[in-house]
Amino acid sequence: MRISHRWLTRLFPDGALDALAVDELARRLTLQGLEVAEVRPAFATFEGVVLGRVVEAGPHPNADKLTLCSVVTGDGERQVVCGAPNVEVGALYGYATPGSRLPGDREIGRAEIRGVESEGMLCSAPELGLDALGSAEEIWRVPGVDENDVGRDLREALDLDDAIIDIEVSSNRGDELSHLGVAREAGWIVGSSPELPEAGLQECDARAGDRIGVRVEDPAGCPLYLGRLIEGIEVGPSPGWLQARLTALGMRPVNNVVDATNWTMLELGQPLHPFDLDRLAGGRVVVRAAEEGESFVTLDGHERVLGPRMTLICDAEEPIALGGVMGGLESEVTGGTTNVFLESAWFDPDRVARTSRELGLVSEASTRFARGVDPGGVERALDRAAALIARLAGGTVAAGRVEDAPGSLPERARVGLRSGRLADVVGREFDAGEAAGPLEAIGFEVEPEEEGLSAVAPGWRFDVSREADLIEEVARLTGYDAIPLEPLPAPPVAPSRRATERGLARVSRAARGAGFDEARTLSFVSSGVLGEASPVDKLIEIKNPISKAQGFLRPYVFPTLAEAVVHNLRRGADRVKLFEVGHAFRAGPEGTVEERRAVALAAAGEREPLHWSRTDPPEYDLYDLLGDVEEIVAESTGEDPTFASGEREYLHPGRQAEVVGRARGTIGFCGELHPGIADRWDVDARLLVAELDFAMLAAPLDLVSFEPFPREPAVERDLALVVPDDVRAREVVDAVRAAGLENLETVEVFDRYRGPQLPDDRYSLGLRLTFQAGRTLTDEDVDAPLEKMVESLERDRGWTLR
Repeated sequence: MRISHRWLTRLFPDGALDALAVDELARRLTLQGLEVAEVRPAFATFEGVVLGRVVEAGPHPNADKLTLCSVVTGDGERQVVCGAPNVEVGALYGYATPGSRLPGDREIGRAEIRGVESEGMLCSAPELGLDALGSAEEIWRVPGVDENDVGRDLREALDLDDAIIDIEVSSNRGDELSHLGVAREAGWIVGSSPELPEAGLQECDARAGDRIGVRVEDPAGCPLYLGRLIEGIEVGPSPGWLQARLTALGMRPVNNVVDATNWTMLELGQPLHPFDLDRLAGGRVVVRAAEEGESFVTLDGHERVLGPRMTLICDAEEPIALGGVMGGLESEVTGGTTNVFLESAWFDPDRVARTSRELGLVSEASTRFARGVDPGGVERALDRAAALIARLAGGTVAAGRVEDAPGSLPERARVGLRSGRLADVVGREFDAGEAAGPLEAIGFEVEPEEEGLSAVAPGWRFDVSREADLIEEVARLTGYDAIPLEPLPAPPVAPSRRATERGLARVSRAARGAGFDEARTLSFVSSGVLGEASPVDKLIEIKNPISKAQGFLRPYVFPTLAEAVVHNLRRGADRVKLFEVGHAFRAGPEGTVEERRAVALAAAGEREPLHWSRTDPPEYDLYDLLGDVEEIVAESTGEDPTFASGEREYLHPGRQAEVVGRARGTIGFCGELHPGIADRWDVDARLLVAELDFAMLAAPLDLVSFEPFPREPAVERDLALVVPDDVRAREVVDAVRAAGLENLETVEVFDRYRGPQLPDDRYSLGLRLTFQAGRTLTDEDVDAPLEKMVESLERDRGWTLR
């Protein structure tokens, strides 16, 4: 939220805030709990620019596209050459006098242009650093000034000497989205209370109720709806000071009517909306719930498909606004509007938040309504905005308000605060006045009680509902730096970790040892996160998703982790290896939810960091992943896993495997992400993923007994077996192990060959067998059983030696 320091100080008529420098105010607000992100000048610096009136304009004698102007500044008449096509006699412009300086330290003096002397220059809005207020191709006609302002310094006339305090507003402090809300906090710092200037509302004899009526048919979505009529207005640009201030606060000036409602919203935090009264059919406004599938075109020109949990503002025939979010295109105030119906209402925060989220439509109004606005400020904001519109646009305000209030507004919370509990949490004793004073200063109604006090929260503090909230208020207003530093009463004792925590530490250590960095990703995904392989029938839909693209709980952990890898690759990373221990969710029987914890891996890019000895580092592939998975499982469980063929649709059909523990069974899976999914994510590199059952990896380790290293040498034999194409290497290795060869220690694959010496439907698999015993083995001990095994494989399976 951008806050104008000048505006803030003017909310204290006693001048209490004037003596506090803006940087010191920002520091004190931050210590008080309002995080100030930045303090900066509201506008670019320039000097020597005054308001000048053009009294004469004619063609330049030596140039067709230049104009020779006479400019009055209050202390004489100056001759200025102007190249803009829009100069008008009688209009007031920003005139840079000789010797003035514009933004960018640009000095303006006298110059000869095509043989004619020019004293200074008439400025465009961008030349003054006010880019949003005008084009660089035209000089800026300053709106909202008159003959009495001629010769006045432009910065003073437009109130440009200001600073912007940019505050990071937390989700529970909607009251900070206004100057009045921040002023309440600043008032505690300087020992004063903010005061609003008088609205100056003057009503005419005509009554609003004679022209229009209001009926609320959706009291749950809109418990309170008020309106006023302003008639006989002339829509046009707002004064320059108002346009400049709105621009500095991040809002685009539109016209004097819309700008007046935005000004009031920035002041009080209550959004308002003006309608063109003559475009409302039937002389009435109806607030109702939208129908399922009903469509509505909002002010931004987009057609929105609505649902029954959304509130619509309608005239007698059709919708005119989406309650609490945005107005409609057909009823907006335009240059031809002469009569305005001004809305001020209280919309249910949950309803507005859901509507904004489901439609993907966030506005200044929805941001405030979704966090909760003060129900007691609805009427005040309506009157202030109506008076400002009448002042800026020259209209008259009809007598009275039209209103309907069939719903229940939230009650102000009454919360008790025990003195003993406050002392225990904060760390020091508070007397009754110390606790009550800060609360009363920011709007709480406080009453003493036997054990402490009770406080009624003001209407704008929806976040206060329990004792802990009051303790936080007292602590932050008293000052966190005033909390004493004291040692704990008991000596620190190292806590004993549970088995699950020890397992987590063991798994994390193993993953980091394999070169993976730990990551944390959100548990939310879209319904098509895995393309056509997404288990749509197993997905758990979120009732209040943070966005449409993240409307479901993830069925696996690896998709969100893989997206994080892609995110890093797109930003120039050459090698990314991430792991996460997270939760996955799937739909169970009879509406239940199955939640499990998994260890996910995701990697892509170069196998190793760039090194001078290699010009083209190899890419991380499936075999690298298999090695990493093997290492992590072995380090976590104490046993080497095996790998079996897999058939998961979201993985590459020829580059995936099931991870199997010899004692634990199936632990998980690993493989290269399916090319179709990789294409959807627009990633060129191979994306390798794995997901392992955390419970299996983190289970307590079995005790392992030490065995001495063998003193006798091992005996190795190499075999090349010719097998059919449909036989996998794992099947061959398992068959050799199952043959029961005595003293066989290991079987390793070292070669795979296909060539003209072999049949088209067969390949040769090279195996290295290692034999080890507690004695020295002879050739006869190994060769005879090996020959019998080969004969058996040829007889039973048709596999032959090459």
